Amino acid sequence: MVEQRHIDVNITRPVPTADDKAYAEWFAWARRGGAKAAACHSAAQGAFRALSSGHDVATAVKWATAAMSSPPVAVDAQRQAYCAWYSLANIDMKLDGARAHLFATAAVHALDAGADATGAHNAGAAAAGLRR
Repeated sequence: MVEQRHIDVNITRPVPTADDKAYAEWFAWARRGGAKAAACHSAAQGAFRALSSGHDVATAVKWATAAMSSPPVAVDAQRQAYCAWYSLANIDMKLDGARAHLFATAAVHALDAGADATGAHNAGAAAAGLRR
């Protein structure tokens, strides 16, 4: 047997950060309109650019909408995973924002600990107070 080097693939930064949560909310905002994932990332990035430049939410909505037609800048895997779980909880499962964040946080932490998608979903559901 050939010795194989272990590569640490676990999440190496705290997830979710406040930026991850805000980004996921903008991602879900675009997703609710039927946009594909790439356009949702572009929208979130457009909103972040507007808000970080000191603009208000109305301007962020305009920038997010305009950005949807451009390809997104690369997004790290942790943020992509968080967006996916948050969107599932918030849109598909119709959880409010706070419970969707609890769901997504528990799901990504379960995945990081070695759970499969079903285990991550169950962890998210438990954290959000759902019976599973």
